Order: sequence, then structure tokens, then C-alpha cells
Amino acid sequence: MKEKLHDIYWLPATVLFFLGVWDLVRGIGHTFLLRYSAEHGAGFDPVSTPSDQLFLLGVFGISNFLTGFVYMVISRRARELSPYVLIIIPSTYLLGMIGIRVSQVHPQAAFNGKHFMAVYFVICLVTFAIFLVQRRMQKAETRNRGGLVTGAAGQDHHDAG
Repeated sequence: MKEKLHDIYWLPATVLFFLGVWDLVRGIGHTFLLRYSAEHGAGFDPVSTPSDQLFLLGVFGISNFLTGFVYMVISRRARELSPYVLIIIPSTYLLGMIGIRVSQVHPQAAFNGKHFMAVYFVICLVTFAIFLVQRRMQKAETRNRGGLVTGAAGQDHHDAG
């Protein structure tokens, strides 16, 4: 149990794994339950929404499948990358939203899923912040002992302190 307390990658990897599972659920909603999600999630009017808009919502679901599986693989096979993926997620959405606004496109639908995404982003940011605090504490503890610091890639470095 003490090893888990010093394993600063356990929490980010676990959170990323569950975000991957959540993205798979979102992928199912955006593809297999497309019409239901469009009406109840995105707030589209089922009568007046063009098929192309529904198609684009479905394509977004395909990307949810991709990110879900990638997050799960990273969390299990390259767990040291997990905290960085967690900060990349909201950063990428922010970049995309800036691009959409620069293109002068403004959403007209309710997009009820935005509340779920806000929670998703908060989870990413809080987990990354916890990781940074744990990493700082681990480095300080290692300096105090005068030992080795293990880097993100697993290499050992002597701490010049």
C-alpha cells in the first residue's frame, strides 16, 4: 500500500482509464443511439435537423471510440504519459473552441452534453493538479534523502538539488 502512495502515476492512469470507458459510452451514444442523443443531448429538433448534422454527430462518436481506446491503452501501457494526456484533453478542446469562434460559428442548439463535458474537464484539471503536487512532494522528499529521482521516462537521475 505504501508503494501506491508514492506512485504518482496511479491516480492519473486510473482516471484516464475511466475517462476512456466514459468516451466509449459517449461513442455509443453518438453512433448507435444517434437520434436519441441528438434530440435529448444536443437539443436538435428531430424534424428540422438536416441529415448532415446528424452524420457529423455520428462522426464525433467515432472519434469518441478512438479516444476511449487510446486512453485505456495509454493508462495501462504508458501510464507515465497519463497526467500529460489529462492536461492535453481540455487544452485541445479549448483550442478547438477558439478555432470555431474564429470561424464565426455560434451554436444554436442547447447542447445539454456541455454540462457533462464541464465535469469531464474539471476531473482532468484536478487530477493533473494533484499529480503536480505529488510530483513536487516526491522530488522534495527525494532531495531531503539525497537519493535518486526517477524521471517520467523511468530513467534515474541524480538530483543536483
